Amino acid sequence: MMILIVDDDVGMAETCSMLLEAHGFEVEIAASGAQALSRIRAGRFDLVISDCVMPGMSGPELSDSLKADPATAQLPILLMSGSLRCDVAKSASHDAFLRKPFLAEALLAHVRTLLAGARAGDLCARV
Repeated sequence: MMILIVDDDVGMAETCSMLLEAHGFEVEIAASGAQALSRIRAGRFDLVISDCVMPGMSGPELSDSLKADPATAQLPILLMSGSLRCDVAKSASHDAFLRKPFLAEALLAHVRTLLAGARAGDLCARV
């Protein structure tokens, strides 16, 4: 399974990448929403994990763009943020949300649920 992590915080992106790779997932990293769109259109991904607050295109804007395109509308999207500036309520296009900081087990639970095809919208309330 190929996962794209989108985060302008290199340390966070690399930490998530190492965790997911240790559990058998293939991972690529994009540092911005625009870079993510380019990579998604050029490659095959099974899941996008995106930070909410990034310069340029935010995570919710990236999610809205992907869900509006029939070619990527079914791609599961996990948004994550530690910022109160991320208003995910305005964007219902993502499939799950994870508040930073989070436990490794919470990230893995969301990833496995989304890759299994289930919407995890209520999962964040339990993890």
